[in-house]
Amino acid sequence: MEAAVEPKVRTYGNWRKPMSAGLGQLGLIGTGLMLVSLIIVILTVGFFGLLTAAVVGLILTVMLGTLVIHDRHGKTVLQRMAAWIGWRRTRSRGAHLYRGGPLGRNPWGTFHLPGLAARSTLSEARDSYDRPFALLHMPTTNHYTVVFGTEPDGAQLVDQSQIDVWVAHWGEWLASLADEPGLVAASVTIETSPDSGARLRREVLSRLDPAAPALAQEMLHEVVETYPAGSATVKAYVALTFSATSRAGGKRRDEHEVTRDLAARLPGLTAGLTGTGAGAARPLSAQQLCEAIRIAYEPRAAALIDESYDAGTVPELDWSDVGPSATEARWDTYRHDGATSVTWSMTAAPRGGHRPRHRCRAVVPVGV
Repeated sequence: MEAAVEPKVRTYGNWRKPMSAGLGQLGLIGTGLMLVSLIIVILTVGFFGLLTAAVVGLILTVMLGTLVIHDRHGKTVLQRMAAWIGWRRTRSRGAHLYRGGPLGRNPWGTFHLPGLAARSTLSEARDSYDRPFALLHMPTTNHYTVVFGTEPDGAQLVDQSQIDVWVAHWGEWLASLADEPGLVAASVTIETSPDSGARLRREVLSRLDPAAPALAQEMLHEVVETYPAGSATVKAYVALTFSATSRAGGKRRDEHEVTRDLAARLPGLTAGLTGTGAGAARPLSAQQLCEAIRIAYEPRAAALIDESYDAGTVPELDWSDVGPSATEARWDTYRHDGATSVTWSMTAAPRGGHRPRHRCRAVVPVGV
């Protein structure tokens, strides 16, 4: 009798950092500037002599050095200097502060979103499955964004073969986005937050039979009170951004035409997510998107929204009221409504093989 063969764990890697054409680390723009600098030095030798050309060459070499020297995160000296100068200008103008509501400068005392999303508008339509979906419009770029809500299944107590299938389907779904007309950006957001227990309480109490044995009812009530303690809720959001023009050089469509086109395409996009381990994917309605944005700016609002649903009422939110009341952008943090946001960005791919169970959600794995 042959012994059972343990399945081999698949690894992923083959990471490649995108590089532009050019000489070494200069890139295309740096190489062009280097050629222009050589021409300037040659002309300086002919008109002003060798000593002046040497001084000009030294200055140009230092300038080119700002494009060649990189730090451990891949940022050049010029990029670092530009970011620091831009930050100082922002602080000097007071643009790093935002005040909304009655004490702010927004019209009618509203709580508009700060920054680039200040001019965004939100509408709602229905797709081919008659599901409501929120459509976010950015007038400055004429882009439209649709957000999907998913509930990941997790990899606990799941066979390795099923995990490999999920990863393969995720890669296929990402590859299929390249064929979506007008798609300009895609992002995935994983939200982990403490569970208030309101959803569990609402689900259990709505299904509790009053004629059930007293012991069973006591056990369920105890589960409702004790289970949420220390537990977390995990949500995943997939945002797809489309351009008003379906192809380069095409005719610009209005909001009605974009809405009608996306309504027919959303069922196929959500169906593709189902096989990736994302669980049941569905487009977020305008109400759900407003709640997600409101909670992102003020995490304490999550408990209030859950309690409102628990009481049988829907907390109606408008897009002009989901923004923060006050924010302050700092060099390394972003403070908003009693919370602080910090961004950690991955600047280098993992070394060696990468397993599917590793928590590295910012990386799209390529099978080897």
